[in-house]
Amino acid sequence: MKKRQKEGRGETGRFLLAYLSDSKGIIFLYILTAGIFVTVCCLYQMENLPKLLYAFVLSAFVWLCCGVWGALRYVHKRSRLEQAVRHLEQAEELLAEGGLLMAIEEGGQAAGDRAAAPNSVSRLEAAYAELIYRLSQARSAVLAEEEMRRHEMTDYYLMWAHQIKTPIAAMKLLLNGNKDGFRLLEELFKIEQYVEMVLHYLRLESIASDMLLKEYDLYEMVKQAVKKYSVLFINSGIQLHLEEFSCKVLTDEKWLGFVLEQIISNSIKYTRKGSVSIYIKPDADKVLVIEDTGIGIRQEDLPRIFDRGFTGYNGRMDRKSTGIGLYLCRQIMDRLAHGITVISEEGKGTRVFIDLSRKE
Repeated sequence: MKKRQKEGRGETGRFLLAYLSDSKGIIFLYILTAGIFVTVCCLYQMENLPKLLYAFVLSAFVWLCCGVWGALRYVHKRSRLEQAVRHLEQAEELLAEGGLLMAIEEGGQAAGDRAAAPNSVSRLEAAYAELIYRLSQARSAVLAEEEMRRHEMTDYYLMWAHQIKTPIAAMKLLLNGNKDGFRLLEELFKIEQYVEMVLHYLRLESIASDMLLKEYDLYEMVKQAVKKYSVLFINSGIQLHLEEFSCKVLTDEKWLGFVLEQIISNSIKYTRKGSVSIYIKPDADKVLVIEDTGIGIRQEDLPRIFDRGFTGYNGRMDRKSTGIGLYLCRQIMDRLAHGITVISEEGKGTRVFIDLSRKE
């Protein structure tokens, strides 16, 4: 409380100095006029000089009172403007409280109409207030239009992603009866995964409304993800080492399942030969480890692997990375109050640690 009061006094002092600086022309003009008045009286040795000096003192007092009143008005308006700058979302309310937008909002008249403006607002101030108000209204209209366009685009891509699943399922059925269609099934599976990534990316902003937190068996979730990628394990010749474990976690099955699938997919994609191991970290009963013997990640790329659109050296060489998968994983894990970290060494593989203990 004392700190806030001290900051308020410091702000008031700063505004008063600014008021004196802005009013230096009027102060100089008053001093010059008073000096000319006194000089003329002294030169002509006027008999009623004491009376004139008394009048001068009275006028100085009146000017001082007007100056104090003007300073109070100035500090009040500057304070409102400072708050409006710091809190742009409340700018209209703060300016209205200061009386600047009152004439525009209530009277509906031009800001230059003196009768419409409160007594503390000049025509010039009211004109500036109207300009701010009109710009604010125009900005709100543009933002509303952009929001509507974004929602329309999101709805379209969601519809597209759902509709494209139908021909993908039909193609799978056709290829299942084809002896030479195993490789095509793999490529079709990759297309399906890219569609799933688009769906999760579009739904990311509304994840809270799409989330269902329950206690799930982590081992069963891992088995489902591994089974889904079995065709890639078989075609690539990569061995899978899945240790059996018992672990119950409070999470959302669909969103965490997507994260597991993305990590397993990356392990397969960047492992030319060797294996992928999935196990619980020995010293932490709710930390899942997905380890591969792939090409690894350069140390300079590690701090940025969760940034949106970042592909790194491996992504540029492979030319198949979108830079979206790990970004989605970090965003989802943050919203689920879980953690994800990566340790890697180039040429020796990568370990991904998925911390499923609830973070407060």
